[in-house]
Amino acid sequence: MTSIQEHERKVKELQEDINEKINRSILLERQEVIGFSASELSSNLFAIFLHKKNLINLGFNMNHRFFASVKRANSVFDFEFKNKNKIIELMIKQEEFRNKLCYGKAENIEIVKKALENLNELKQEIENANH
Repeated sequence: MTSIQEHERKVKELQEDINEKINRSILLERQEVIGFSASELSSNLFAIFLHKKNLINLGFNMNHRFFASVKRANSVFDFEFKNKNKIIELMIKQEEFRNKLCYGKAENIEIVKKALENLNELKQEIENANH
């Protein structure tokens, strides 16, 4: 069972990992790590949001595979919340970036940057949905 505090710890750790790669200017060299970390960070942020809104219970196991498609995401998250369509869209995009960066051929730096931009946009949407 993952508590909100555990999700928050993971968010902090994953963000620190991403920041380290940015600060060392090794985004392209560590594209797989960025793809994984950004995806996991997104999933944990979304889980925190849903927990705080009491939309999922503490036993719920968030999985990045829930965002393989709009249909899949909407079947798992079949309840309403503020900014739902935009948040789901960004989560799906993050999953697509994960697949490109973790399992595809070496990408160019622009794809890595777009993955991080998507993550930042998702953070903002979740923040906006909290108010």
